[in-house]
Amino acid sequence: MNIGATRSIVKRKLLEAVASPDFEADQIICGVKGVNRAYLHAHPEAEVSPQSFAAIIELTRRRLSGEPLAYILGSSLFCGRPFITTRGVLIPRPETEIMAKIACYAMRRLGTENEKTFADWCTGSGCIAITLALENPGWTGWAVDASEEALQIARGNAALHGTRGGVKFLLCGRPSNATPDIEPRSLDFVVSNPPYVPTDDIASLEAQVAAFEPRIALDGGADGLDAYRMLLSELPPLMKPGAELLLETGGAGQSDLVCGLAGGSFGLVKKFSDHRGISRFLLLKIPGA
Repeated sequence: MNIGATRSIVKRKLLEAVASPDFEADQIICGVKGVNRAYLHAHPEAEVSPQSFAAIIELTRRRLSGEPLAYILGSSLFCGRPFITTRGVLIPRPETEIMAKIACYAMRRLGTENEKTFADWCTGSGCIAITLALENPGWTGWAVDASEEALQIARGNAALHGTRGGVKFLLCGRPSNATPDIEPRSLDFVVSNPPYVPTDDIASLEAQVAAFEPRIALDGGADGLDAYRMLLSELPPLMKPGAELLLETGGAGQSDLVCGLAGGSFGLVKKFSDHRGISRFLLLKIPGA
């Protein structure tokens, strides 16, 4: 069996099951063979061993069952970097890449003097915290999550990208329980993509999301706002006067509701939209400097 014939078989199996059968077939074969797509297209005659072919067919079977490609391959790209991605964490979304870029802009505006510190609450795979640390070397960060499994994955990603102590990890759900690890009034910037799907809406999500991605990272309570209520009420004691908070939300309606919850604790700096023009991100600021 060679690469060309294998690609044809896998694409044919995926044809009616996924939106991009050519791309996903190539990704599966590349993952098993340890090569890139350019190699596949340049060397269709290259041999595929029986063992590799069996592994490719098994991964294809898993994809046909609805399992997301990122979990099958064990990694996904975020802001151009590969991140370990297993079923203990959400798969990074293109929308969240936009949030990371907004965060980088805000952090650079805040500067690097006086040992600036950020936190990424609900860090999951750590893709946001690690990206911010790599793009803003004058800052140190906390990657915080309530899931030990998620933090283990995040630590693996930090090792993969060599953040060298630029990110510290904290197993913690509520900001009120974060001290003494995070000192009061020590954070200059906080970013969070918390669970925001209303509980009753989870079953209606795309099948591969509802069936495979961790519920703890999706379920925002009855109205989807539980995590925002907690963060907006409990983060202020950890943040410096004038510190900023960037939140991802489920979209325009939820974004407006979260703005209302911010109340007197935070002022709105700006709303940002995703690539579809949906108002999704909120940049808020603690009163002060």
